[in-house]
Amino acid sequence: MPARMKKYGLLLLLCLVLTGCRARIIQSAPLDAEKVAAAGEDLGTGHTEEDAGENRDRTKENPEAKQKEFDENAAVEIVGGTDRALHGPGEGDGAYTAVDSGLTAARLNADADETARQTVAAKDSDRMGTAADAEMADSVFRYYTVLLRERAESLYVCKRLNLYWETAENHVTVYKTSDEHQLILDAGAYDVSARLLPENLKVDDGWVCRKNPEIMVKIVPRSVLGGGVLNAALASVELQALVTRPGWQEIDAVKNKRVLLLSQDMLEETHLRLAAGLVIAKTANPEAYADVDIAQALKALTEEATGMAGEGVYYFSMNDL
Repeated sequence: MPARMKKYGLLLLLCLVLTGCRARIIQSAPLDAEKVAAAGEDLGTGHTEEDAGENRDRTKENPEAKQKEFDENAAVEIVGGTDRALHGPGEGDGAYTAVDSGLTAARLNADADETARQTVAAKDSDRMGTAADAEMADSVFRYYTVLLRERAESLYVCKRLNLYWETAENHVTVYKTSDEHQLILDAGAYDVSARLLPENLKVDDGWVCRKNPEIMVKIVPRSVLGGGVLNAALASVELQALVTRPGWQEIDAVKNKRVLLLSQDMLEETHLRLAAGLVIAKTANPEAYADVDIAQALKALTEEATGMAGEGVYYFSMNDL
């Protein structure tokens, strides 16, 4: 019995000792902040409040300051406004303004077309070959491209004439994937050979008469019309032979004098191709292009493209006979 009591006494004494140690730890004085900071600096692991402020300044002003690293596994969030323009307004070097950020390809194209609808100055009217209140653009080519497109698109269906195109080879027309076919459409006309197969482009006078085109275009070699030709004597002979083919006198294009000869040169250069479109469009619908001087347009386009005033006779019509 005395041995058991001795054990209980020892246990009680041990509990009292442990309780006293805990009380002393809780009641110990708080750590000195300055000493902790100093210890941190000594160990290279701590930063004082002053150091933190200095680091913030370096982060803002010093590009070499330590930055937060990107974590590719970090969670992401869909933020409103991400469908806006890539470049937004800002104050830094190279930042776009709100106006700049709204410029899209469609807007730029619209602005270019709007430029072509502005009023040309009176001093430019002779060079452009149009009236003083006509449109202008940043280039002669752009000007006439927009003019041709807009006027062709504004034509009523009844004003879009059926056109027969004959290449430099007699009785050979063009296929619907050709540049000539596209030129016909750009001028606001329909191609009567559009349904022919590429292997069936050789036609005869009977086929042309049955189609009864309202306008005709015939391509002639450079010896007849072109940059080196100074008169239309050979073109007149060529046109007379064309309109006197069997049965052609009854074709609407011949009766209404809408037969046109074009130089092969006009299919070789971009600016001359545009001029060819203007010639065809005005031959088909002269009232819609009454303010357009084709000769002046051809001259302006040639000067802009080559830097020289072009010479020669490039086109000839029945009205010139």
